[in-house]
Amino acid sequence: MLNLDTLKQFKENHYARHLVFKSANVEILVVCWRPGQGSPVHHHDTSDGLMIIMEGEITNTSYFQDGRKVTTVWRPGDVGHTPVGVSHEVKNTSNEDVVSLHVYAPPLKRELQGADMGYHNTVIPQEVTLPTEVMRYFLGAAVEKIPFSLLDPGL
Repeated sequence: MLNLDTLKQFKENHYARHLVFKSANVEILVVCWRPGQGSPVHHHDTSDGLMIIMEGEITNTSYFQDGRKVTTVWRPGDVGHTPVGVSHEVKNTSNEDVVSLHVYAPPLKRELQGADMGYHNTVIPQEVTLPTEVMRYFLGAAVEKIPFSLLDPGL
């Protein structure tokens, strides 16, 4: 099971990305953000992205191809979606730490992760239960929980 406390590890110089699960079809991360930390404007190329806020609140600004710019504050339990073709930036504009769960399908391409944006965790869980909202989005049906076994612990 996903023990958030084991992955709730922060870095002082930029947000920390902790791998939860990765296969050929999906990549799941827990990301920890200190106040003031954020991403540059970026896109996920051919990957669809979901961001579920676990703790705190974070500001997401999406830049659409038609020129629209939409800024939203996401709070615990909110599920944000960044579809293919949309650029966005994420920033912790609050005074509190933020923990978010990210799901990318397919996994992000390595070249999009940046110079120091690898995985920062030392503990990789063997199984994870995803929130119903995440599975509903990817499967198009209400699913209470689906366990995923980590097939290749070397990832």
